[in-house]
Amino acid sequence: MLDLFVYQNYYGGSKDVLPLTLAINAAKSDLLGLTSVPKSDRILIGRTMVKGHGVGANPDVGAKIASEDGRSIRRAIAERATHQVDAFLIFLGLGGGTGAGASPVIAKMLKEIYREPVYVLGALPSESEGALYARNAAKSLKALTESADGILLFDNNIWQREGVAIKQSFEQMNAEIVRPLHTIFAAGEATTSGTVGTKVIDASDVINSVEGFAAFGFSGWTKSWGDVLKDAGKRAMMKEKSSLDQLDPANRIFSLVQGAAAGHLSVDCDIKTASKALVVVAGNANEMNREGMDRAKAWIQEMTGGAEVRGGDYPHPRSRELMSSVLFSGLKEVPALQILIERSQIKKPKGKTSRDRLYGALPDVRSSS
Repeated sequence: MLDLFVYQNYYGGSKDVLPLTLAINAAKSDLLGLTSVPKSDRILIGRTMVKGHGVGANPDVGAKIASEDGRSIRRAIAERATHQVDAFLIFLGLGGGTGAGASPVIAKMLKEIYREPVYVLGALPSESEGALYARNAAKSLKALTESADGILLFDNNIWQREGVAIKQSFEQMNAEIVRPLHTIFAAGEATTSGTVGTKVIDASDVINSVEGFAAFGFSGWTKSWGDVLKDAGKRAMMKEKSSLDQLDPANRIFSLVQGAAAGHLSVDCDIKTASKALVVVAGNANEMNREGMDRAKAWIQEMTGGAEVRGGDYPHPRSRELMSSVLFSGLKEVPALQILIERSQIKKPKGKTSRDRLYGALPDVRSSS
């Protein structure tokens, strides 16, 4: 996830999105597998205890080595440009050992030193990974709810591709994570007049839109080369048009936002229980439409039952794409967490929200491990 995010940051035209990046792991092989994160930004922890071989899916060991190597982690962060940071985002796979155990320790460490908010982007293990990984994820989420300002969830179980190689499946899932989030974060870092929207989204809007459990989504439309040439006054190339091609700009914007919010969220959830929402439309300024954006925001507010809704546009000069990224946070009902509790063999109390069940059930996990 992080490696692709760094690649997109460098080659996607928004280099200010990630002023500081660190890849932290107890497995040397995982760090060697990175291609976009510079070697100077890769930190191997637990050298003495696990000797670069990982923690064997044991989050207790992951937490211990993160605590023991805390000074090295703090120094590595302090040596970089933290004055440019608006918020910290920790990427992790919730089912493993190092990420599940070390991330809560690192989140707490950041909260103690810096005033900026600390968010987490956690990938929930798929059902095929078994009860151990479900249990690790449940324990990690319990600890993270006590140390992080917000937890963005991505459910491997619903995004896992069947019939394709594992590597390809994960690459596709990583793309589904990076596209919407990079669009949201990049909108808050516009640096040229050509990328400043009519309704500007900045870092403060993003920060004020994330709390508790959160889900995010993406929907996109690409203008055909035929229509691009037609707009330039040249002979159009023949190409079959999609339903979105047929829509006027206002309806196209509205349809994209609906698609992102209704069918392409990172985790199955009830958006009616969200307390906050954010929507960003990015693409060629000529395809933007204020009426469509206003209708989309009103629709989201209606669907969430009156949540705080922030939104804006992020122009991309010369882009053929039109993209919508949405984020819902403060979610009280996340079925994936209920399923996670069941898979980890935790007895769940009745009549409580996902968040309440997570708080109440996880001590049982800790005592049974």
